[in-house]
Amino acid sequence: MKSSRFAVAAHILVSVEYATRGGEVYFPSTAIAASVNTNPVFVRELLRKLSKAGLVVTKEGKGGGVQLARPASAINLAEIYLAVEEGPVLKHNTRTKDLCCPVSCGMDMVLDPVVSEVEDAMLEILKGRKLCELVNKIADKTKVMAQAGM
Repeated sequence: MKSSRFAVAAHILVSVEYATRGGEVYFPSTAIAASVNTNPVFVRELLRKLSKAGLVVTKEGKGGGVQLARPASAINLAEIYLAVEEGPVLKHNTRTKDLCCPVSCGMDMVLDPVVSEVEDAMLEILKGRKLCELVNKIADKTKVMAQAGM
């Protein structure tokens, strides 16, 4: 993975849903930033992208925060990825080409189909996974830990 945006965005949405299940109506971005253990500015940047993609609704001011725009069971992981990541997961060599070398001049052309195929396969897998699956696994783990007295 070229960046952590997808992982952090998924963490944000799981946190929001987890808090909602615990009775929160709007989950504050400061609490999200603490959970992710990152800069609140980065969290707000991702929240803007997630909002633009129709995945969250935000409310400013006292009692404000974030909530999912629709049920976690209706959000697939591909939507999250596409909302926050820029470009394909694999990148081409950005170094200057040696114009005298046929390999150097032809690599982008031969790699393009591979890059597209990898991106398509990854998105297909992410489309088949729902946000609620991640939240449920964390909720299940939390229950087991609570039962074990941890």
